[in-house]
Amino acid sequence: MSNCIEVIRPFAEALELDHISNVQIIGGVNSAALLHPDTEFDVDNREIHAPSSLYLDTHRDDATHSLRDLDVLVLSSSQQQIENIRFYLKQTVGDELESSVFGIRTAETLKRQIDRPFGLVALRTFLSDRYNNPYGPGLVKSLYPFSVDIDPESIKPWTLTFGESKMFVPAPPLAVANYACRSISGVRPKDLAKVNALAENIFIKSPELRDWAIDGPGKSQVELGLLLRSLTPNKDHPDIFRVGRPIVPLYDLIENEAFIPKDLSYNKQKRLLSITAFKAQGLSFLESNPLVVAFFQKFVERQSLISAIVNND
Repeated sequence: MSNCIEVIRPFAEALELDHISNVQIIGGVNSAALLHPDTEFDVDNREIHAPSSLYLDTHRDDATHSLRDLDVLVLSSSQQQIENIRFYLKQTVGDELESSVFGIRTAETLKRQIDRPFGLVALRTFLSDRYNNPYGPGLVKSLYPFSVDIDPESIKPWTLTFGESKMFVPAPPLAVANYACRSISGVRPKDLAKVNALAENIFIKSPELRDWAIDGPGKSQVELGLLLRSLTPNKDHPDIFRVGRPIVPLYDLIENEAFIPKDLSYNKQKRLLSITAFKAQGLSFLESNPLVVAFFQKFVERQSLISAIVNND
């Protein structure tokens, strides 16, 4: 058995050696650290201290026993920078994990969805992404037809340390919020127990991080996750941040400031929301079947066409 920590360590060390700080490792190792009972949070210095014994096998502990994913976020829309990070990964991690590198999407990419709300690009979008704002400075988190501004403070990196090693990761409450607003279907059933455990471990140890999420820098992205619940209202949505907010009726979303296509007629807005809800409910149904999920992960996920949809390409 191999430890993901040891596999990723050379990559993290290469980034540190070349003073690259706009790269964050998300999911996987970060989740393992956040879940560990001995992990401590230094909020003032944006540090996560995990025990040096932290271990995560490179293969999933499910029926597929497939390689785990290594998801790397580059806080840049420069394709050259993104390709450079892919090169670092190839040289250090190789094929020991299923690596994925993604950056900030261009404003033009989101504008194509906005300009053609019933076009192919918009219709095949099932996951949220970070985009340059088409209408001003800064970034937005969008899963069409919804978009929220990203507070710059929310994406400042935290440092995850274990033993003598360290790597940059997202803020702990954002790691939780990402599960709720990543997919059009909300939190996936296979992630539910993990997400609840993440929230409990983080917020019991550092209650101020819950405030950071619901009233501070993470607020807009938490709000996006809350809105997505309206697309699958019969799903048993977890109240991860314990805000106690009821699910908003689907067509009431039209009045929400996060709903982008304000210039469409009311009938077209309703049609767009109906299509979006249909997509969400269909995906939720598939994600609720463990056999379908296992088959998808083992045989389908890496196929070029599906990979393009999964990665919003």
